[in-house]
This record gives sequence, structure tokens and C-alpha cells, in this order.
Amino acid sequence: MAMTAPARERFDRRDLVLGLLAFASSATDVIAFVKLQQVFTSAMTGNTALLGLAIGQGHLFAAIHSLIALCGYIAGVALGATIHTRSVRKDLLVLLGVEAMFMGLFLAQWRLVGFPAAGIGLCTLIASSAISMGVQSVAARKVNLDGIPTVVFTSTLTSIVMTLMHASLGRGAISIFTAKRQLLAFGIYACGATMTALLLWQAIPLAISAPLLAVMGALAIQMMPLREKPPVAP
Repeated sequence: MAMTAPARERFDRRDLVLGLLAFASSATDVIAFVKLQQVFTSAMTGNTALLGLAIGQGHLFAAIHSLIALCGYIAGVALGATIHTRSVRKDLLVLLGVEAMFMGLFLAQWRLVGFPAAGIGLCTLIASSAISMGVQSVAARKVNLDGIPTVVFTSTLTSIVMTLMHASLGRGAISIFTAKRQLLAFGIYACGATMTALLLWQAIPLAISAPLLAVMGALAIQMMPLREKPPVAP
């Protein structure tokens, strides 16, 4: 009778894809907050708080910017949700391609108008960035890897701490591999934010291109042919 081989806990290509997407998300949020009048285009919890703050303080233009980011993100999620083929892998390829397109649009707009303090130029930059992040959130769900969302890490951080605490207290047979996986993605997000902040002071074109380069890297990895699994020995 053939025996089923136990599942191996190891990092794979999905970790590379999600790591690059986490980097893109952190870079995008830093760019948006620093250069797009202090809005977030991927972290909608923070952006909603900024929206409420702006409305409460009577800052109409700031409220409009946060509202555009929120609507753009929702539009990106809605767009991503319409992408459905017969293969999850093809879905992910299309989603990453669409996200890269909107990031490319953001880059092209920046080349044309820079970072305006107000007006249509600023609004279109916010919208392009937020739509790309909405699409990315759907792409992360398609990867479906241990609850790593790439666009917001509050719940992920909660999961990491809870898993490590349960393991340290000896509460049952708890694998910490998931926590390691989530911690890696969280670390990449934090490093991406730090690197982008530094680049914004030293090399702005590279900083603005960083999210697109990360997504293109994820797309290239996803396009690589899958390795066939070796047969299980009887």
C-alpha cells in the first residue's frame, strides 16, 4: 500500500511573489504619503482614519484626496474580481499585468507633471496608485499563502505574535513555519518602506520606479514554468 509523503514546510516561489508584492505595497504607501499630500493608497484603514480626520477638521481638499484613494482602491478590487479564467495561475498573471499597467501609468504621469500640490494631476496620481493596490490585494488572495495580504499587515502581525506565544507556552503541536513566513513578508514590507524613504531623498526616479520593478519581478517569477513534483515512492 502506497504511503503519502508528509508535506514539507519550506519556502517556495509563492514567497518570492508575495515578498515582491509586499515591497511594492510599502514603497507605494511611502511615496503616496510623502509625495501625494499624505494619503495612503494601499492601507485603507489608515486612509479612512485620515479621511475622517480631514472631514472633522474641515480640510476639504485633504478629505477629497483620501476619498479618491479609497474609491480608487475599491475600483481596483472590483476590477481584479472580474478577472477569472480557468486557471488560478493565469488569473494571477493577468492581475499582475493589470497592476503593472496602472503602476506604469502612475510613472508616466509623474514624468509629465511631477508631484503637484493640488488639482487634476494630483488626483489622477492618487487614483492610479490606489487602483494598482486594489488589484494587488486580489492578486495576493489568488496566491492564498498563510494569510499574507501584502497590502496591510496589522492582522498578520497579530497572527505572528499569537503563534509564537502559543508555541513558547507549549499549547499543543503548533508549527511556527507559518509565523516565519509571515514574519519574512512583514520584514520585507518594513525594509521596502525604509529603502523607499531613503531613495526619495537621494534618487527620486529610482524610488518612483521601485514598485513597478517589484511587480514586474513578481510577474517574471510567476511566468516561469512550474517544476514537476517527483513521484512519491511506494
